[in-house]
Amino acid sequence: MQSKNFNDSAIFTFFSIIFDFLDGFFSRLIKIENMFGKELDSLADMISFGMVPSIIVFLLLENKTPIPFIEYLSFLISIFSACRLAKFNITPYKNHIIGLTTPVNTLFFSSLSLIITKNDAVSFINKKKIIYLIVMLFMIFLSCYLLVSRMTMFSFNFKNFSWKKNKIRYIFLLISTFLLLSLQIMALPCIIIFYIIISIYFHRLKKIHIKT
Repeated sequence: MQSKNFNDSAIFTFFSIIFDFLDGFFSRLIKIENMFGKELDSLADMISFGMVPSIIVFLLLENKTPIPFIEYLSFLISIFSACRLAKFNITPYKNHIIGLTTPVNTLFFSSLSLIITKNDAVSFINKKKIIYLIVMLFMIFLSCYLLVSRMTMFSFNFKNFSWKKNKIRYIFLLISTFLLLSLQIMALPCIIIFYIIISIYFHRLKKIHIKT
């Protein structure tokens, strides 16, 4: 595994996320939306956030597991990313987030690749290939499930800046900032896992409120 390739990939992923945000931001700002732009945006997302994580996972598994050809399971991420993007085009969610977004999913695997390709991590993986394989497969299948799940994800939309109504958001941002300052790049997968756990909690809480 060549760490330089993963470093370059992480940089381009970072810029892809920024441009994806700016694209949507300016589109809403100048109130110009059309079907051509919508389809083109999805096509760009499919490359940047559908194919890229699959290629990253493929390279992380290639020649690192005792089972031949199992690395091709990584392309399940591309398939489920395509399903998510197609589903979003049919039923866009403007006020909330349903399922894990493709940029967040890509950011997780991109940051994970930087950690895994460190020298001490590589030596550990070489000794524990079976454990490494099980963990990677679990992350692939979990990623695929979350991409197309109906789970309401934790939203960062601030309707106002009051502490009372945004307490959880502020706490999450403070914890994330602390993790970034202390763990740096290693913090990103932790923050995303933390985000998913919070989302699961709020989704379950919402279902309980609906039943009662």
